[in-house]
Amino acid sequence: MTSGSMDASLRHREDDERDKSADAGCCQTWYVTAGVTFATATTALVAGLILGYVLRVTRSEVDQTLNTSREQLQQCQRERHDLNEMLQTVTKDSRCRLCPDGWLYWRSHCYFFSPEQQENLRWNESAEFCQQHNSSLAVIRDSAEMDFLQEVMSKYSIFPFLWVGLTDNQEEGQWLWWDGTDVQHYMPVTVHWDTDYRDCADLRGDRSLFAAECEAYGPWACKRES
Repeated sequence: MTSGSMDASLRHREDDERDKSADAGCCQTWYVTAGVTFATATTALVAGLILGYVLRVTRSEVDQTLNTSREQLQQCQRERHDLNEMLQTVTKDSRCRLCPDGWLYWRSHCYFFSPEQQENLRWNESAEFCQQHNSSLAVIRDSAEMDFLQEVMSKYSIFPFLWVGLTDNQEEGQWLWWDGTDVQHYMPVTVHWDTDYRDCADLRGDRSLFAAECEAYGPWACKRES
């Protein structure tokens, strides 16, 4: 064999080996790509199955919660309906009223306001009226009660003052509430216009207390336990 033929044969052999190597590389790349694709698809499928299961469980829990809430709401509505019927029945029975007719209920007490219900009376006469109705002239024990009285007074167009249970008729200048406590016992207040002949206190619309002649005629407020 000539040297030229040998060279040609060697070149053919090298070309064959390169082709085989290239084919092997392509096959390896294909296998890797196929493996990655298969793994990705498998992962996606598993994730989809898990997600579907979670969604089904979550939807079931949500439906169960909604059904429970709906049942509780319906139960509350039934109880509210029954309570309203019971209250309507109770309020129609005079024996179950918290306060007598013409009296207002507030914080476990009943209040009677004489305007538009009774003629004006002197302080002593209004105190007697309250006693005859198992009550006394109003003793103001805190700012909340003062606010309540002021609100009621504001509803009357003509309401110059309101007799309350405060007087110094036992000792001049010693103002005492009807229950015997000092004027400052419940809250800091001042009795304006205090003179020797003004021994009974009235409440004005600006939350102030004024000394007045006990013989003056005016409206009043009684207070009793409910």
